[in-house]
Amino acid sequence: MRAFTILLAAVIGLGVAGGAGAGQGQEQVYAPGELATAPQVIRQVKPQYTAEALTAGVEGRVVLECVVGVDGKVSEARVITPLRPDLDREAIDALSEWLFVPGQRDGKPVRVRLEVEMTFTLRDAAVPQGPPLGSPEVYLPGSGVTLPSLVYERKPRYTPEAMRERVEGRVKLECVVLADGRVGDIRVMEPLHPALDEEAIRALRRWRFKPGTKDGAAVPVRVEVEMSFTLRMDPRKL
Repeated sequence: MRAFTILLAAVIGLGVAGGAGAGQGQEQVYAPGELATAPQVIRQVKPQYTAEALTAGVEGRVVLECVVGVDGKVSEARVITPLRPDLDREAIDALSEWLFVPGQRDGKPVRVRLEVEMTFTLRDAAVPQGPPLGSPEVYLPGSGVTLPSLVYERKPRYTPEAMRERVEGRVKLECVVLADGRVGDIRVMEPLHPALDEEAIRALRRWRFKPGTKDGAAVPVRVEVEMSFTLRMDPRKL
């Protein structure tokens, strides 16, 4: 009996001029203060430690700058005080998922530039818990065990090195969806490229599910996931 499979694609467009956000870049960007009110965060996502940073015992803070748009979403995020490259990237990834009540000027929403500080503390590091893959405590869907249902997904990202090497393909993973809907143990079943394999794991770690059940109670269930990486070329250059 096989675990069910979820498919997800990360499609990167190359060589495309302009884009959907080009017009927004011409709009006025304000600093919080007399001319505009400060955006108020309504959804905050914490950055995650990488395995390497945990092993190295790295702690500290990353200071970022971003623009909160009139829709309350984050754009133009960049690091202004770095900590460590992998943790800097985790901080940017987390900030990109934040949502705000936008700042206002004269009662209308406007774009506002903010500074955000994210702190990495080992005592707060989230270490996945739960039974490992292959454990008898982990169920397969079927025979009275219901499928977990995906409620939140994070798409993987291309890394610069994989884009330079023009790597395309898929990463196939399996994981344990825990009884609380978080993702526990993860294993790469079919690798593609070391950097993209890691990106797929990082993305999957952020997914959240409605857990599978057995006899009405939530239980850990094994799930297979496929993430595809595709470089989509500008058709004007073909």
